[in-house]
Amino acid sequence: MEKKAIAYTTNINVGNTGLVIERALERKRIEEYAKENGMTIVAWFEEEGYEENPMARPKLREALACTEPHEVVLMERAWAISRKWREIRGVMKALEAKNVRLECATRLWDCVSIMARHYYRAGGRAVCPLEANRARSINLVETYGREARVVLATGHRKIRKPAHLAFANAT
Repeated sequence: MEKKAIAYTTNINVGNTGLVIERALERKRIEEYAKENGMTIVAWFEEEGYEENPMARPKLREALACTEPHEVVLMERAWAISRKWREIRGVMKALEAKNVRLECATRLWDCVSIMARHYYRAGGRAVCPLEANRARSINLVETYGREARVVLATGHRKIRKPAHLAFANAT
């Protein structure tokens, strides 16, 4: 059975570099992702301008209030909402209340992207890897080209040093 999805795009500012990931590129990646994963996009929401506060964006609010039947909200990356986990999580909780999931077309390895990707676990039950009661490991094969794991210790509010990488024997 094909999943129904709505899609949201906005120009994404890349830090203080002055670079922008444009909506046309986001749209292309979302369309490819939907096709590869058997999804039908039933509605598009394209934000014209940029507003730091995600909940002040008219098209994002429209997407969250969309009454068209859908199971997924597709974005090119979690950064389309924010680079701050608290804001991403707020949007994900609003979607969760409607029994809708957020999926991103691009797999990134920054902290907020990993947390957004791992938010849904065990049959749709929400789990944040940094809030779990045990340590988690994150596979970084795609980033480093060989097996590597970063173990995130629980109980730490802030990570002050870069995580130690333990590379497994490459065969």
